[in-house]
Order: sequence, then structure tokens, then C-alpha cells
Amino acid sequence: MTNYDRMKRKRLGDILVDDGLATEEIVIAALQEQQRTGRLVSDILLEQRQVGERDLARAIVEHYQVPYVELKSYTLHKDLIQTIPAALLNRARVVPLDKYGKQICFACQEIPSKEIVEELRKHATGGVYFFIAAAMEIRRVLEDYAAVAKGAAAAPAATAKQKAATPTPDENTAWKDLFDAANESILTDIKKE
Repeated sequence: MTNYDRMKRKRLGDILVDDGLATEEIVIAALQEQQRTGRLVSDILLEQRQVGERDLARAIVEHYQVPYVELKSYTLHKDLIQTIPAALLNRARVVPLDKYGKQICFACQEIPSKEIVEELRKHATGGVYFFIAAAMEIRRVLEDYAAVAKGAAAAPAATAKQKAATPTPDENTAWKDLFDAANESILTDIKKE
């Protein structure tokens, strides 16, 4: 059994029901919609306002024990984003955060399916790692950096400000800083409640 298989033992719908964030009926309806449309369960639940973004992210972070990252405070690497087909990023609702050797870290709104993970691994031969981010932030980044127009990958040209903000490899955020920021964010949210 791989790490991914252990992580995916429990489905998102089960987590939401167990945590009291959604009823079984709501989850079943969302799963039926997913089968009909191919959309992510999280997108369906968020669109129908059945689950809040923070509640969804918190449930995923707590269950899967993966860190949370706020994309608005993270320096994204446009060149890394553009190495992966925009259609795949949008279908999977993932954003590449950083590359460490042959490994790529992604922000996602829900843990992707095994099929999506295999597609992502084609671009990260050393493995893929996931962080959870708010769905709204994922959508914003994908619209800004990996827009898909009529089935073709299209990304807007970078402004001088965006180019200046893109760090060089030696300016990358250190792992420790990334994990510390994720943990601090989660603890702050928990204290607010």
C-alpha cells in the first residue's frame, strides 16, 4: 500500500458527514452530480453552498494530516505553473507551488483522484506532495496563471511586476518556513472559533 492509498482510505463525503458538515443526503446528491458531470465533489458542495470553504479545508487538513497554505501569501512560480498543461491543472483544481529536484508540491482544494495523481506524476518524476488551499484561492490562481480558453491552454502574459516577484531558485521558500506558515494559519483559525 502506497502513502497515497493510505491517505485516500476515507472519502471526502464520509469525512464531511462524520464531522457534521454535511448530511448523507447532501453528499449523495453531490456524488450523483459528480458522476453526471465529472466535476469535483468539493466544487459541487461549495457552489451549492452546502459547505463553507474554511470548513471544507479544515476537514481535509485534519483528516489527511496535510498542511494548509494561503496562496495569497505565497510567491507562485509562473514558469513552473506553465510546465503543466492548463487543462490538467483546471480539471484537477491544483496549483504547483514549488519544485524540489524532481518532486513538485501542489496546492489543492481536495486530495486528487489516483488517476489525476498519476497524470501529475508525469511532470514530477520524483513524486508529488499536496497542501490544502481555499477553493477560491485555487480558482483565482488558475484564472490568473493557467486560464483555459476553448480547450486550449492559454496563460496571460506576465506583467513586469509579476516577473520581478518571481523568485530565483535560491530565493525559494524553505520547507520549514512553509510548514510553519501552514501550521500557524491553522492554529489561528482554530483559536478564532
